[in-house]
Amino acid sequence: MVELRDLQERADALARDVAAMRARLERQSDLPRAVRGAWPGGVEDALALAARRIAAAAERLAGVRAARWAGPCTTWWGICPRCEQALRPQEGHSWCRRCGTGWDRPQGPCGEPAAFVAMDAMGGTVVVCTAHGRYLQDRLDGGLLLPVPAS
Repeated sequence: MVELRDLQERADALARDVAAMRARLERQSDLPRAVRGAWPGGVEDALALAARRIAAAAERLAGVRAARWAGPCTTWWGICPRCEQALRPQEGHSWCRRCGTGWDRPQGPCGEPAAFVAMDAMGGTVVVCTAHGRYLQDRLDGGLLLPVPAS
């Protein structure tokens, strides 16, 4: 999985490098026109397509991995079901940082039914409930949040 993400990033970077090289060649007026226009037009497009195909393959692979996961949410940090903010633990209680609501939350995993598999950019995987999934949605930089398939 990590290898596919690395390959996708390299293909994206190569497509950007090729586009920049083409732009530099086209701006060099001292080169003959035949040289400035000699770079094949479809190279950037082919590399961008390759990067998209690699990303799709990584997502399909992640979906296969998600189908294998079942059970409860495995996160150990609390989340407010109203505000979807991380809870602040204090003396055996948990408090919402936004609305101030408190709970007596025992130490241990969340335990709510799994709704998503969260995968970080390095391939680390965790099963999360709906509330934890919504919290992670905008925080998974380069990762994936995949719904757990219904059995």
